[in-house]
Amino acid sequence: MNRPHALRIAVWVVIASEALLFGGLFMIYGAYHAEHAEAFRRAGAHDIGWIGGTNTMVLLVSSFFAAAAIHLRSKALVLPVIGLGVVFLGFKALEWTIHIRDGIVPGSGPRGESLFYTLYYLMTGLHALHVVAGVVLMVWARSRLSVLPLVGLYWHFVDVVWVFLWPLFYLVT
Repeated sequence: MNRPHALRIAVWVVIASEALLFGGLFMIYGAYHAEHAEAFRRAGAHDIGWIGGTNTMVLLVSSFFAAAAIHLRSKALVLPVIGLGVVFLGFKALEWTIHIRDGIVPGSGPRGESLFYTLYYLMTGLHALHVVAGVVLMVWARSRLSVLPLVGLYWHFVDVVWVFLWPLFYLVT
């Protein structure tokens, strides 16, 4: 097996394993939401909608730039992907800072709300770690355009995960 083929398989194995991880978390969210729908609605009202919406647009635009960078084999177009990833993380840090200041932390509130906050921090925190990894990979891929299509697959996966997280936490109300 040649190296490029092995790398493609490795990336798809990573994406599949991450999809299983997030899929399991989505199932846990769904089960608890079914049991505590009203508490999830109350807890979700504390999320800052404009940040969630802005971050959704930030990642969707970053996906456009990632696709364009791959299609045009452009180092320059990787820079907006990196920058938008950092912007996403900045908004997420701002939102977490506001929540923590207001006492909205994992385990706080009645059982249903506590479950929501715990899942919120777990799932969005895990996603943020994937964004960090994606930014680092994009920095690396900028110097090695041959791997950019593989890094782009990972970046698009991370964006798709957010498209599912956004309604769970920001549109639950």
